[in-house]
Amino acid sequence: MADQLNDVNLEAMKALDRAVRENPALGKRTVKVRSSWLRGTKTLIEVGEHQGVNGRTTPKTRRFIMTADAPPGLGGVDAGPAAVEVLLGALAGCLTSGIAANAALFDVPIEGLDIEMEADLDLRGLLGHDKSLRNGFSDIRYTVTIDSPAPEDKVRRCKETIDRKSPVLEALTTPIRVTSSFVYKPR
Repeated sequence: MADQLNDVNLEAMKALDRAVRENPALGKRTVKVRSSWLRGTKTLIEVGEHQGVNGRTTPKTRRFIMTADAPPGLGGVDAGPAAVEVLLGALAGCLTSGIAANAALFDVPIEGLDIEMEADLDLRGLLGHDKSLRNGFSDIRYTVTIDSPAPEDKVRRCKETIDRKSPVLEALTTPIRVTSSFVYKPR
């Protein structure tokens, strides 16, 4: 790949950008995930295809598997990260990959990129002890450390851009419409 910085595939990013600029309908995607109960509080999560205006936009072989579980105090056996930890991991991953992509797009070489993240959770809300408390995280904090020979203002721009453009951060900070349905299978 001739057009690459920080091991980011700039050619593919620019090709997608051009295609969506020329045909905005190509930018609409549906991401599909499936979760199956494995017993106890253990869950198998399968991340699969993306659907677009012209059908599948990812290879048929695209399939990623994760396991989530709860710690023993919440009924699990700690066989995997808890769902809230997977959520934090998704945020950290989105921010990290977004900063790396921005650095490549802005011609900023990076030697290292780390994000330290922590979140506060009060189990009294989840357990129903105090209805005034959230069931999930009340605060998320993170620190981004970037090692780069580029000037600080150019490196800072990579981080500040993803703070505005991260889809995971936006999902956590801006209300989105969530709907559900129910299917009962009697035995």
